Amino acid sequence: YVDHQLGALLATLGRHRMRGADADRPTVVIFTSDHGDQLGERGLWYKMNFFEHACRVPLIVHAPDRVEPCTIGTHTSLLDIAPTLIDLAGIDVPAELDGSSLLSLVDGRTDIDRTVLGEYLGEGAIAPIFMIRRGDHKFVWSEPDGAQLFDVANDPSELNDLAADPDHASAVAEFVAEVHRRWDPSTIDAAVRASQRDRATVDRALRQGAFAPWDHQPMVDASGQYMRNHLDLNEVESTRRA
Repeated sequence: YVDHQLGALLATLGRHRMRGADADRPTVVIFTSDHGDQLGERGLWYKMNFFEHACRVPLIVHAPDRVEPCTIGTHTSLLDIAPTLIDLAGIDVPAELDGSSLLSLVDGRTDIDRTVLGEYLGEGAIAPIFMIRRGDHKFVWSEPDGAQLFDVANDPSELNDLAADPDHASAVAEFVAEVHRRWDPSTIDAAVRASQRDRATVDRALRQGAFAPWDHQPMVDASGQYMRNHLDLNEVESTRRA
């Protein structure tokens, strides 16, 4: 999820316009990132979790003639970017598309109670990890690890796990039930493990005989790479010009 904490910087972007035939049309610019990074916080590095440093990213939207510079603290998600762009283009947002348009927020509606969801099934996880961010609370759940509940507003460093607090037992139970309603963790876990087995089988098969990496690796002929006596000077210079 993201928070428009840097929204005030919109004023510095000025009016960004396209070139050519569309020079009279303002361009929508979105600045964001796919994830954050742990840089030693909590003894962790990289991402692979739902702590704030790993999952909070910037979201700056510059939409000339539509959005005035402002800061909005309502929870949003990267899934909201596609619906927002579609909405800005004046096209009806498909109901089956994940996320929702943020135009209602930038138009001044800050009273919307949004729920932001996250899921992680990549490297470093021994089972699917799910996150629900709603209001001041962030709930994280994984089958081997159990539940984590943080009051991010009052505990921004997420050092006080409320999941084992009897005063929050009801909220934790509701969040766990919601996780199972939304995701079906056991089915997802089984599908991931089946996919891993299939890909491991394919990898072993492809490594029989001469193994070739999937990425393109152009071969360079060093005999023609630099100035050589047998090369025409004009030809060498023409291949070195930008």
